[in-house]
Amino acid sequence: LESLTAVDISQGMLRQAQQRVQAQLPGRPITFEQADVAALPLPSASFDCVVDTFSLCVFPDPGAALREMARVVKPGGRVLLVEHTRSDNALLAAYQDATASAVAATSKGCVWNQDLPVLLKQAGLQAVRFERYTAGTVALIEAKLV
Repeated sequence: LESLTAVDISQGMLRQAQQRVQAQLPGRPITFEQADVAALPLPSASFDCVVDTFSLCVFPDPGAALREMARVVKPGGRVLLVEHTRSDNALLAAYQDATASAVAATSKGCVWNQDLPVLLKQAGLQAVRFERYTAGTVALIEAKLV
C-alpha cells in the first residue's frame, strides 16, 4: 500500500477515523478529505482502487456517486462495493419495493431496493464479479471501467 485516501462529507466522521488511524496504524500513508462523493475534489484517473461499503443506499444521488468513483479510478483499476441492492428473488424484491419508503424513514435514509446492475451500467462501470448475499439483498461487487 503506497497511499490511502479516506473521504467523507462529515468532518466529525473524518476526525474519528483519524483518531483510530493514529492509534492503530501510526505512520501509515493515509490522508483524509472532506468532500461530497458526488463532486470529489480529486484528479481523474488517480486511484488504483475505490472502495465503498453500505453508503450508496444513503447518498442522495447514488448514480452521481458511482460516476465520480468511475472518474477517479485509473483505467484497469477496480471499484469495490458492498451494498444493499434489489433482490433477484421476485417476491422479496416486491417486498423491498413496498417497504422502501418505510425502511428509508427508519434507517438513516437507506434505500435498500436500488437496482445496482443498472446504476453501475449508467455510471460506465461493468461488474466483473457480482455476488449476492442475504437472500439477494446485499451485493459484493468488483467493477471496472467499461
